[in-house]
Amino acid sequence: MGNTTITVIGRILNAICSFIYIPWTVQTIGLSGFGQMLLVISYCMLVSDITHLHSWQPLLHFGTASFKEKDNRSFYQILAFCMRSDFISGLTGMCMGLVGIMLFSHTMGWPDNICHVAELAAITILFMNRGWPVGVMWLLNKFKVSTTIELMGTLTRTIGSFIGYEMGYGFGFFLGTWCVAQLVLFVLYNGFGAYLVRQNVAAYFPWRELFLPTLRIKGIWKLTIGASLNEILVSFYKQISTLLIGAWIGAADAAVFRVASQITNAIAKPATMLIPTIYPEFIRFRDERNWKDFRHTMLRLMGTIGGLSIAVLVISLCFGSSILDYMLHHHSERGGVLISILAFSALLDVATVPLEPLLTVMGKVYSVMRIKMTAIFIYIPALLLLTKFMGIWGAALAAVLASLIVFFWCAIRASRVFARVYRSDIPPAPPAKPDPA
Repeated sequence: MGNTTITVIGRILNAICSFIYIPWTVQTIGLSGFGQMLLVISYCMLVSDITHLHSWQPLLHFGTASFKEKDNRSFYQILAFCMRSDFISGLTGMCMGLVGIMLFSHTMGWPDNICHVAELAAITILFMNRGWPVGVMWLLNKFKVSTTIELMGTLTRTIGSFIGYEMGYGFGFFLGTWCVAQLVLFVLYNGFGAYLVRQNVAAYFPWRELFLPTLRIKGIWKLTIGASLNEILVSFYKQISTLLIGAWIGAADAAVFRVASQITNAIAKPATMLIPTIYPEFIRFRDERNWKDFRHTMLRLMGTIGGLSIAVLVISLCFGSSILDYMLHHHSERGGVLISILAFSALLDVATVPLEPLLTVMGKVYSVMRIKMTAIFIYIPALLLLTKFMGIWGAALAAVLASLIVFFWCAIRASRVFARVYRSDIPPAPPAKPDPA
């Protein structure tokens, strides 16, 4: 079974579980309570994402060669850097999350009764960064392990939600279930990551290297920060909309918008799981200067995404409203249209999936970051304006606008990169032979 197939199956199972535990949660604590819980979760995820250094990228980028060459010392130096960056970013995120709740909870429209519970949930941010074990699993081609761990986290939340539903527990229990699921993911990822390293690297890990690094790796901070800023920008404009809708319109509308977004992401998510499988392949194509296969792979990916897009839009229009009503136990007028708009935005993001790793491995990571920053500067005012006049419909249209900007720019930039490398690899024409006399 291929890596892409494994990740797609895992995502489908996770989506099925979410279609189970969300209705249980809504029926138990109500739509408004569910919306408040989503606001706290969105806040924790936002803070975690904007402080998270994505250490799996430098591990793959710098550690692949030393691992294959069995240069254990160099590999461990890179691995120790990734471990440190995970801990530092997690600790920073937890502190920022706690301070943010203390200062801005009322600005975000949170009632007093959830603020203390939210502060406890913010401690979970310390355990939400799992970059280095993810990088190890991708490096060793252990996608089954990664997919299984994600499924275990989802099952933890599903079982907890079932207990809360049967026992009639309140808001705090369901939020605590989410926190426990994050802790389970942290323990499993780090435990299996350490086990895989021990099984595949002959030397023992030098713990001294973790606290007293002996080598400065040229370019590793630049790549880490650049790639992390790119992901930060993506997360920011994905999570901030839920928080803003909750502050301006109310928790119930935030719940409708968030669940509608989750439905479209669940339908389109399998394509985004291509990133861990194509990133190593793109690095190999680049190192081998195999531009023909590089281009062929890109075209196949885009063709697959095009076919998926048609199917997703048809499903959204035909069944989106019924799915939304089932999950929320609340009828939303023209829910199918709302989901279709959000699906279009999600599909544009999916179409960008192969383009971002392409530009990253070709040294254009800061270029991607700049366009996403530009998209956010346009998105936030558009979100403010459209949400004020159109409610959640305006928020959906603002998401489409931001996705369009990023997709078209990445597509144009990728075309230029391919054109340049093709020109540089064209051999010079042989000298013309003189005409025979």
